[in-house]
Order: sequence, then structure tokens, then C-alpha cells
Amino acid sequence: MSVLLVMFLTVSQSLLGSIALNEVNRESALAQDGMRAMLEELEGTGEFETVFSRYNSDPTDDPPLGASPGDGFAVPGLDPLPTDPDGLVGEIVFPTLDTAGGLELREDLNLPELGMPRDLDGLNGVDGFDHDEDYRLLPVLLRIEWQGQSGTRRAETRTMLADR
Repeated sequence: MSVLLVMFLTVSQSLLGSIALNEVNRESALAQDGMRAMLEELEGTGEFETVFSRYNSDPTDDPPLGASPGDGFAVPGLDPLPTDPDGLVGEIVFPTLDTAGGLELREDLNLPELGMPRDLDGLNGVDGFDHDEDYRLLPVLLRIEWQGQSGTRRAETRTMLADR
């Protein structure tokens, strides 16, 4: 009887671990799908020169026509962290500097996670000017943080959008 009890407990623990791992894998797949969908949305924005202004955190520079969702995005099936201020699991990050004049897209920032510093306007040099009007390359980091089955989870992807 004791041997059967030990075997039953071992099988039960293994089954519970497998169920938890399935949930973690499901959440990871949802996060990857959410990032892929957001990248497609960014790339599908009609005019490349408006991607930054439509998807940055500054609503004052939004173009007058078309949707400007900002820098946060939802991923269906993932729950935001309780401390998340906007209640959205996703965040779009550009190489920006917040100045008194507003949000600037900058080439000279030291952000290795975005491949910066880097020449964004294609004029063969990195400078300290705002390039929100003349960028040809746009570094993007997509970050998703959520409250998952196993606690706080995070996923990131980086890419470079280019004017075609």
C-alpha cells in the first residue's frame, strides 16, 4: 500500500508540473504572437515617416489624420502587472530623449539594446539633433510584461524598421 501511495504522489506531482508548464508555454506563445502582430502593425502603417509620431508616448505630436495608438498595446490572454500604470502589457520603445521641447528621436543615445548610437537619417554621421522628421531607420524594442501562472514574466524583441 505504501509503495502505491508513493507512486501515486509521484505521478500526481509530475502531472501538476506538466499542467503548469503547459500554461507557461501558452503564455509565452501569446506574448510572441502579440509582438509579431504589433510589428506587423508598425510595418503596415501607411506612411513610414509617421510611425514614430503615431506610436511614441507623446500625444502632442500625433498626426492629424489616422489612428495614433501610442506606445502601449494589449495582448489578449495576458494580464498586466498590478503596478502597470496604463493597464497594457505591451510597450513600444524608441531611442528618445524627453526634453522641454517634447520627445526627440535621437541618434546619439547610448542604448545598446536598440543598436544605438546609430545614424538614423542616412547622412553618414551621428549627431545630437532631433530626427523625428527625417529618419530613414527606426530602431524599435517591443517589451511585454505580464502577471503569469509562474509570477511576473517578460518578453522582448528588437528590430530595425526601414523606409522602403
